Amino acid sequence: MCLICVEIAKSKMTVNEARQQLREMRHGLDKAHVAEVETKLDEAEKAAGENP
Repeated sequence: MCLICVEIAKSKMTVNEARQQLREMRHGLDKAHVAEVETKLDEAEKAAGENP
């Protein structure tokens, strides 16, 4: 599990912060994991009501 996943799971990072971190870390991550993280962020956004 990457740092973004851990922090999102703990609610220590907002979705916007996580997306920023993902942009910065994208080149070092596996493409499949990037897709997984994006899905998690989309789900977190919906759950928080940030993207109705």
